[in-house]
Amino acid sequence: MNKTIDLLLKRTSLRKFSSKSISKEEMDCIITCAKQAPSAGNMQMYTIINITDQNLKDRLSVTCDNQQFIKEASHILIFCNDMSKWNRAFKLFNAKKEEDKCIDEADFILSMQDAVIAAQNAVVAAESLGIGTCYIGDIMENLEIHQELLHLPEYVFPCCMLVLGYPQNETEVQPRRRYENKYVVCENTYQELSDNEIKEMFSIGTMEETEDWIKRFYNRKINSDFFKEMGRSLHKAIQEWKK
Repeated sequence: MNKTIDLLLKRTSLRKFSSKSISKEEMDCIITCAKQAPSAGNMQMYTIINITDQNLKDRLSVTCDNQQFIKEASHILIFCNDMSKWNRAFKLFNAKKEEDKCIDEADFILSMQDAVIAAQNAVVAAESLGIGTCYIGDIMENLEIHQELLHLPEYVFPCCMLVLGYPQNETEVQPRRRYENKYVVCENTYQELSDNEIKEMFSIGTMEETEDWIKRFYNRKINSDFFKEMGRSLHKAIQEWKK
């Protein structure tokens, strides 16, 4: 066991922050580590928006499903998958002809991977400094509002958001249980689980208890209004990239 492995195994999402601010030097370090993340062709198809303005934090806490802890964070980093800069470069340096179609949904997915990998580097760097983080996927909702709020140009999408801050106290929060390797790791090819293995994987007790939990989870997440809004926003964003 080394320090990095220990940090990764103990990491958990933080939603209660102290009033202590993260210094500029610490944020610069976190962002530098984010930029060192692997990137397709070293294109670095993302932009990081560092939110420090309290009014913006307050607004984001509302637009991201009314989660009040968001506005209590020291900093917010919004990772946008971004092909705007490359598209402009292709035109400015005469690489792209007027009739060429070079930005599409493939670029949307690939640049989103770049952005999320960079975000995870930021998480690990922050954790190593004793700074807690929490991913906020709700930034993908309310596309039109966030485009206006963050002044996002064409071919830029806010794909993930991190809230960062020091813990309220030093009490250790236990990481959540993860599914066993036999349910999530396959060798060489995908191995579909049997019905019994699916039941074992998701079991939290009796069949009745598990069924009740699965139904509540489905309605709280997959069948929820916010999840449907996220789907609408993502669909619209992808269509905008395809035009």
